[in-house]
Amino acid sequence: MKISHHPHARIGQGFTLIELMLTIAIFGILAAVAIPAYQNHLKKEKFAEVIAASATAKSAVEACMQHLNAAAGCDGGSNGIPADLTANAGNRVAAVRTKNGVVTVVPQEKDGILATDTYVLTPVPGNPIQWSSAGSGCRATALCK
Repeated sequence: MKISHHPHARIGQGFTLIELMLTIAIFGILAAVAIPAYQNHLKKEKFAEVIAASATAKSAVEACMQHLNAAAGCDGGSNGIPADLTANAGNRVAAVRTKNGVVTVVPQEKDGILATDTYVLTPVPGNPIQWSSAGSGCRATALCK
């Protein structure tokens, strides 16, 4: 007795070209979404050093504003504010400056972070003092809030 095979029966045990192409296309789409998101996450992590560089100046400005009852005069190197750092202030920080209470941190240009991604903090009088980063260049690139 002769056994006939169905015309659509698979003889080999493997994947068809269509199945392989579909799998590769799905991986390509996932990679296209995941890789840029991961790169942006890494940039934000590296930018955290720039944000942290503002902490000392912020605390000093808050004390200065309490003492002077104004932000005017709260400048780097006076009234308890640390002197401005203008040359290699850190691994990722090029400069930290304070003028009339406004703290500006300029990042080093490296790892996709540009000098235009400045972190600018403006004190908003009140009790407690609030800080606004509205004038920061890093807001346009979503590296800071």
